Parts: sequence; structure tokens; C-alpha cells
Amino acid sequence: MAPKISFNPYEVLEIDRGCSDKELQKAYKQQCLRWHPDKNLGNKEEAEKKFIIAKEAFQFLFDKTNRDEYDRDYERAKYREANQRARMEKADSTRRKLIDELHQREKAFAEKRHTDEHLTPAQLHQKRKEEEKRIRSEFELLRQRLEKEAADEVHAQQERLARLAREQAESKTQEKNEEKHATLRVKWRPLEDRDYDEEKLRKIFENYGTISMITPIRTTKKGDRICMIEFDSNHSEYGAELEHGKDGPEISASWLIPPQASKDGGNEGVSTDEKRSDFASMSYEELQAQLFGDMPPPPEKRKKWHEEDEE
Repeated sequence: MAPKISFNPYEVLEIDRGCSDKELQKAYKQQCLRWHPDKNLGNKEEAEKKFIIAKEAFQFLFDKTNRDEYDRDYERAKYREANQRARMEKADSTRRKLIDELHQREKAFAEKRHTDEHLTPAQLHQKRKEEEKRIRSEFELLRQRLEKEAADEVHAQQERLARLAREQAESKTQEKNEEKHATLRVKWRPLEDRDYDEEKLRKIFENYGTISMITPIRTTKKGDRICMIEFDSNHSEYGAELEHGKDGPEISASWLIPPQASKDGGNEGVSTDEKRSDFASMSYEELQAQLFGDMPPPPEKRKKWHEEDEE
């Protein structure tokens, strides 16, 4: 679930919903130029507050998960407000109708009063009893109608909440069951006259399944070569981790994301290494950080990883 935010980030950055990442970055840059403390020396404290809020709004909206959840909350609130307005308009219409009925009754009562002046006391008593009975009957019908409308509204709200809960559960189940592509980490130390390139690696490992991607080959500070090989789904790639190479240096391979077990194959061949299976839930940047952990990262990346560790 996206974190809460105490202000409208779209209003802070003065952009519309559905904006692109490029428009978002442009809006943030404009706010930075507008509220930079060095450009607002006469009102530096207020400018600093605006500058910080603009930064928080940009960070919030740049995270697509936050933005999508915020937009969904906005649409739900907008839907509730529209329903509330519709109910109020309906209530106003009903209220006007009741007022008209009340005026008509008052008019009819005045006419009856004029007529009742000619009735005997016994006739007046009987007429009042009939009127009281009629009023009680109308009140009971009105009470039942209002209670039914309230019960129907509560039932409708419960159905909406139940439907929303089902949709969220189905969405989570779909994400959980989403198929992961098997990814193999390949490492070797080149010889003076023999080495591997992408084409040679593809010829060696395509026997284990259809290859969808081979990452650029990187060289560690120790001189080793490393790359990742990603296989298409619906293949039995097990055995690729046992490959030692052909017509070249010896290869060592290990699964970053193990192949998915087939529906009729049970759990055979699934790695028992819990740490290795965690790669399936990693982002691409985390995966690269793990893969090239023994390489000196660029200064900018090193700073970013350190910031993530501090958080």
C-alpha cells in the first residue's frame, strides 16, 4: 500500500493527473527554480518550505506504485462524493414534495375546520379518531419505507466493499502467480588465447532452453568474466547450472532465479537454497547489485546503494 501524504502532490507541482514522467520532471524543475531559497531572500523561510514540499511531491509521484494508489483513492473519493450529491439532490426533491404535501394538508385542514363547525360533538369525535388512525397508518408506511431505503443502502455499500476486496485479492493472486523467467549467473576466467563472447555462450546454453536475453559481459576487478542468461518460460532449463563450457575456459554457473516447476512435475529439481530463491522477488537493480557485488560500483551507484542501506 502506498504511503499517505498530507497534501495534494498534483496541486503542489501544478500538473494534471495522467501526466508523463517527463512532464513530472519538468514541473518539479520549475518549482525548484521558483522556490529556490537563493532566489527568495526576502521570504527565505517560506521558500524553503515550498521547496521541501515540492521535493516530497516529486518523490511521491515519481514512484508509480504511490501514484497509482493515490489516483485510485482519488477516484474512489470522487465516486463517493458523486453518490453523496445524488443522494442529497434526491433528498431535496423528496423534502420539497413533503413540504408541498404539508401545504395541501394545511389547506385541506382549514377547509375541513370550516365544515366541522356544522358537525355535532359525537361526529367530531368519530372524525378525529378516523384521522388519528389514518395518520398512524401513514407514519408506519413512511417508517418502513425509510428503514428499507437505509437497509438497501447499507447492503449496497457492503456489496461494493466485498467486490473491491475480491478484486484486490484477485490482483494479488495474479501478481503472486506471475511466471518468473529462469536466470542463470555465468562466471569464468578468460585464458590468453581462449575466451567466450555472447555468440559462443548462446550456442552452449541454448541446448537447455530458448534464451531470451544475455546481459553484457562484465569484467570484475579480479579479472573474472560475468554475465546473466535469461531463459524463456515453459522450458526445462535444469542442468544448465552444471555446464562447464566447451572449447574455452571452465565455466561455473548458478541459478539466480531457478526454473519454475512444471505443473505435472511437482517440486522436483527446485533448489533448496532459500537465499537463491529470494532472487525471484528482487528488482533488476537489486539483481545487478547482487550479481556484480565483487566489482567496484561507479560513484553515483555506490552512493545510491549506501542511501538505500541507510533507509
